Amino acid sequence: MESDAIVTASTATLPQSGARRHLMKVAILSLSLLLCSVSVTMAVVSSLRQDYPNASTMELQGFVNIPVIGGIIATLVGGFLAAKVGKKNLCLAGTLLCFLGGFLPMFVPDLDMKTALRVLCGFGVGLIQPLSASLIVDCFKKGREADTMMGIQSAMVGLGATIFSSAIAGIMVVDWHYFYFVYFIALLVFVIVLVFVPNSVNEIGRVRRSNAQNTGGAVNAKKRKMPLSAYFGMLVQIVFATGYGFYTVNLSLAAEETGTISAVQAATVMTVVSMSSLVGGFLFGFAKRFLGMRIGIVAIALEAIGLAMWANTSSLNIWFAAAVLFGVGFCWFMPYVNFLVNEHTDPTLSAQATSYAFFGNSIGSFLPTYAFAAIGAITGVTSTWKSMNFAAVLMVVCIAMILAFNAFDKNNASETE
Repeated sequence: MESDAIVTASTATLPQSGARRHLMKVAILSLSLLLCSVSVTMAVVSSLRQDYPNASTMELQGFVNIPVIGGIIATLVGGFLAAKVGKKNLCLAGTLLCFLGGFLPMFVPDLDMKTALRVLCGFGVGLIQPLSASLIVDCFKKGREADTMMGIQSAMVGLGATIFSSAIAGIMVVDWHYFYFVYFIALLVFVIVLVFVPNSVNEIGRVRRSNAQNTGGAVNAKKRKMPLSAYFGMLVQIVFATGYGFYTVNLSLAAEETGTISAVQAATVMTVVSMSSLVGGFLFGFAKRFLGMRIGIVAIALEAIGLAMWANTSSLNIWFAAAVLFGVGFCWFMPYVNFLVNEHTDPTLSAQATSYAFFGNSIGSFLPTYAFAAIGAITGVTSTWKSMNFAAVLMVVCIAMILAFNAFDKNNASETE
């Protein structure tokens, strides 16, 4: 009799050493290069106005913002699809959609059609996003290797943003109309994943109709429930991303408010954040070996300190120091959350659990502008500079949430023993 069954492949079927394992690592990490491929195109919005002078500012911004909606939808359905079609197959579909949705708008004259096609790109990135982290949880044993890989994954996101933005800047020097060619990077990642990620990855946590008596792999008749940590990770991401968003939305304006730091210097501060995030990602595995899961609290504390330093000083040197703390804190928090949401999952749930975390991050990223307006209406504080204090408070709230959840989780575990 056929029924829905969970057919899981052991990681023993994956390359365990040598060049094939290293190439598999490179292929999985290469997915993270694409995660910022939609947002970095903000640089071409002003150039779009040359071809569409009658378009409103909202329509021009929609070229970047609307595709993000496709990504949010994909993060919700991606975990479910991974268990049905296989995780490698979903990675290939995501990278291909990223390429097609990014490159094909070059041949479409209408701005609305260009934006609509780019939703495909956003949807593809949304499919890739949770898999870029959950595959590390699935394919590498917990410990030094997984910690190192998760830290590098965080660094690769920043590296991808640097590659895309630098390539776009270089192309725009010649003719901005050809910036769409940067999406051939997605096609390259497609080929790398196709060649170097083993097909057996498709069977990790896959759910399909099968005859339990004739199934060669391990079959679990009962599917595990999504752990509470997955939902908590989504919630803490919403609060964290809202606080982090005050940096992205307000830092440049806050710098000018100080009267001593220019917008150009603020851009340099942002560069320091990016570089610190890149370097910090490579140090995540080393730091986690000493701190364990306490690294999440340390990471958020670094964010809070950095925000408070920006809010209460006008010294450029102190702003640079805050940028280092803030950058390291961010690149340590993201892999921490990926581990948190997967702490009690198995391969059938890992992609979906990770997608919840990224969904929370996406929701939180939309809120800072509205949160800033609400704070102004409630408190009368409309200073973008001093708003960083409120962002720091949100980080403290995140720490309190994690401490409360850890206590609850520990108590719950002791009761079930």
